[in-house]
Amino acid sequence: MADLSARAALTLFALAFTAAPVCAQALKPDQVLSSLELRPLSPPNPVLGADNRIHLAYELVAVNATKLFVTLDKVEAVDAQGKVLAAMNGAELAAMMTVHGGNRATLSPGGSAFIFLDVTVATGAPMPKQLSARVTLTRQLADVNGKPAAFPTTEPVPATISFVGAATKVGASVVVIAPPLRGGRWVAVNGCCSEVTSHRGAVMAVNGAFRVPERFAIDWVQLDASDRLFTGDLSKLTSYPYFGTAVHAVADGTVVNLYDGSPEQVPGQPAKGITPANIGGNMLVIDIGGGHYAFYAHLQPGSLRVKLGEKVKTGDVIALLGNTGNSTAPHLHFHVMDGTSPLDANGLPYVFTRFTGDGVVQESTEEDMFAKGTPATIDRAALAGPHRNQLPLNNQVVDFGN
Repeated sequence: MADLSARAALTLFALAFTAAPVCAQALKPDQVLSSLELRPLSPPNPVLGADNRIHLAYELVAVNATKLFVTLDKVEAVDAQGKVLAAMNGAELAAMMTVHGGNRATLSPGGSAFIFLDVTVATGAPMPKQLSARVTLTRQLADVNGKPAAFPTTEPVPATISFVGAATKVGASVVVIAPPLRGGRWVAVNGCCSEVTSHRGAVMAVNGAFRVPERFAIDWVQLDASDRLFTGDLSKLTSYPYFGTAVHAVADGTVVNLYDGSPEQVPGQPAKGITPANIGGNMLVIDIGGGHYAFYAHLQPGSLRVKLGEKVKTGDVIALLGNTGNSTAPHLHFHVMDGTSPLDANGLPYVFTRFTGDGVVQESTEEDMFAKGTPATIDRAALAGPHRNQLPLNNQVVDFGN
């Protein structure tokens, strides 16, 4: 009886093996040996920008775990049906990458990179539930001197391949908050989303995990009536008319983190004495509910008007704008994040209830605006007019009203 059972089992195994397609060591039709690991750092959350388009800003980490040179020729964001929603190649792709070990869009053997994407969707269009990346790359050998060399056609895999990976779901909607400042001529410096600014590119590792706390951060500075940031001595805080401006609570909440031990820095000079504990200078973190935490940084010494555990109301004056911590000019650094630590958190998008757009500062004049106090050149037509429940975009000039 035992022998008959064994033969029956062997027969069933043979039938099952014969019925299934024989793949041997081959990959599935949609798989390739990519030489590259690719994964998202966190899911993107849709946010309505001042351009009246919904932005899905997120990052991919790419790791070349081979002894080959790998050049990214094109990166496309695609939905679950394969529709291309955004694409970058050439110089545009290189500008949206931070490469660690390599040059431009080429990763050296063992190198890695962050790829920054800004997928935009027209208002009213269907929102994708999932995003993936379609990557086209070209491989090269490393010669005896460690330089790129042609990839032989005799290799078992081709030099240039494409694959789809790094799938991520699209996250939830954003928090709506009041502005942290009052008045006009405020400039959203280092804002989101289409460039790798000092905020967007600030990916850091905490205990072995990548964090992107400043993904939607803005450095708020104010121009005077002549479109100047300062008049007179660059190094004097009194040269900046907006120094000491009141900072307001953007929502009802509870103070869950604060620091008030940093002196003012000298404008126009590298910040001194910076450590992880004081990099944001004097700061406040307020829990505004729903897993959202508002972060205010570089505040004036002794100006914090709230204490740890204290409740605040929307519009309350909570501190004064300063130049403490890692700062070279007076400004308010503001962003929303998913935790109480300004470093160990991911940035979350947000929209302001109201503001009026008064143009966009042209990037070509931004450096002189800070270094020489020359008037900013402003495209008055760009992103102009009233905005409701939108995120100001990079270098936009806005009026928050009273």
